[in-house]
Formats: sequence, structure tokens, C-alpha cells
Amino acid sequence: MKMIMVFGMGGIGGYVGARLGAVAGKAGFELSFIARGAHLEAIKAKGLRFRSPEGVESVVRPTIAASDPATVGIVDLVFLCVKGYDLESACRALAPSVGPKTVIVPLLNGADIHQRVRAILRVGIVLPAGIYISSSVAEPGLVVHAGGKGNLFIGREPGGSSFDPSLLRSVLTATGIPYEWLEDPRAAVWTKYLFIASYGLVTGMSGKTIGGVLTDEELSALVRGIQDEIAAIAKAEGVALAADAAAAAFEKGKGFPPATKTSYQRDLEVPGKPNEGDLFGGTILALGRKHGIPTPMTEKAYPR
Repeated sequence: MKMIMVFGMGGIGGYVGARLGAVAGKAGFELSFIARGAHLEAIKAKGLRFRSPEGVESVVRPTIAASDPATVGIVDLVFLCVKGYDLESACRALAPSVGPKTVIVPLLNGADIHQRVRAILRVGIVLPAGIYISSSVAEPGLVVHAGGKGNLFIGREPGGSSFDPSLLRSVLTATGIPYEWLEDPRAAVWTKYLFIASYGLVTGMSGKTIGGVLTDEELSALVRGIQDEIAAIAKAEGVALAADAAAAAFEKGKGFPPATKTSYQRDLEVPGKPNEGDLFGGTILALGRKHGIPTPMTEKAYPR
């Protein structure tokens, strides 16, 4: 039986893990969760509790719940769901579980996540991917899905060998997770980055929710300005975004409940907690300098 791993059981990993757990076994695979601390202990004791936006709660129990992925052995498929600041250490910990045919799906928020993963993991198949969802750990063992449809996109590895996505697609179809397979995922990666980096930086700077940003004329203009800067950088990077990509990214914010906080904002609310500021503001500023593109709006939201 195939072994699927979810590495990182926060908001995104909890959503993916809950959907996988609902069909594990009967869909022909076993499931392992990699977590840590009190959250891991709660999952071991009572399973992963997941609460939908409608308030419906379910519980799933993985075959294995552990803190060290090496204890699981070589796996067939990994959903890598850690935060950007944990990515390097997570990839090094994951290495013993990755074989030549292991498929790795990193569900992080950056524009260059595939490159970052590949810099450490030289074997396996790394598929650029992303997901639109707002979910978080409400208490140890409980993940709450607040908003977003959980739409997932996955695409072929740039420059990689031929890969048959049939197993991956059958697993996702069984879970009911809405997904799109893309032969060239670069535009989708940058389109997601347009959305999450701009709203993340502005909600983090202002302390307002997505709804609060959208009802504030100055903050809305700041989001749009950052999105325009990212779109210009993407073009300079050779990524063919849709002509209305920046405008569409702004509109996507309206699809989330007004009280939604971004994950970056939630991290900033905890004193001393690491955050993904460098993945957002730092990356935009660095690429702006690389291509000679002014980034005053990003600098305003992410002063260094």
C-alpha cells in the first residue's frame, strides 16, 4: 500500500491531512503526519480534529504520527506544509524519506519555493504547487478552516524528467480537494504570490483583517501597489502572467470572510515568533533590485 506523508500539521497541513484521512485505506494508501509538541501529542491521543467553515467537526487518525519523518521510511508522496522559515530544516529532515520516485508537493507561500526545495533535495520529483485557503491551529489537535475553497494547483517540474501524475490525481480526486494540473505552473505560482504577499504584508503592517484592508481606501491602494510591483517583477523573471492578474489577485481577497487574518499576520501577533516577512517583502525587494524595478509600495509595507 502506498504511503502518503503530510509534513507540517498547521492550517494547510491540517486541511490536507483531514481530507486525506477521510479516504485513507479505502483509497489504497496509508497516511503519516509529521508534527511537533502539544499538537503532535493531541493527534496521537485523539486524532486530528478538523472543523469546516460550516462548523462541522471530523476526526481522522493517521497510520503514523511522529516528529521525525525518518521513522516513516521512504514514502510515495509528501505534502510539504511547513512555514517558509522552517523549510530548510524540514527538507533536511525529510531527506531520508525521499527516494527517486517520491513525489514532493510543497504548499508554501513563496514565489521560489521549488528552487529552495531543490537546493536541498536532489532526488525525488518536486512539483510546484499552491493552495488558496485560510485555516489555522485553534488548539492542540484542532485545525479550523475559516475561509477559502481550498483550491489547489499543481504542475510539472520545470526541466524535470517525464512524470505521470495519474497516482497524484487519483489521490486528490478521492479526497474531493478541488485541484488543477498544469503543464507549466509558473504563472499560477506567481499569481498566488501576487495575492498572498500583498495581502500578507498589508495585514501584517496594519494589524487589520482582509476585510478591514478592503474597507480602507489607503490600505487597499497599498495592496494594489504591491501587486503591481510583483507583476512587474514576474514579467522581468520571464513569467507570462495574465494581463489582469494583479486586478484578479486583489478581487480574490473579497472571496474570504472579512474577519480572515493572513498567516503572516497571525505570526506577527505572537511576540518573538518567526515569520515569513523575508519570503514576502524580502524577496520582492531583492528581485526589484535585481531587475532595476522600483518597489516603494513594498518598502512602505515592509520597512527595513
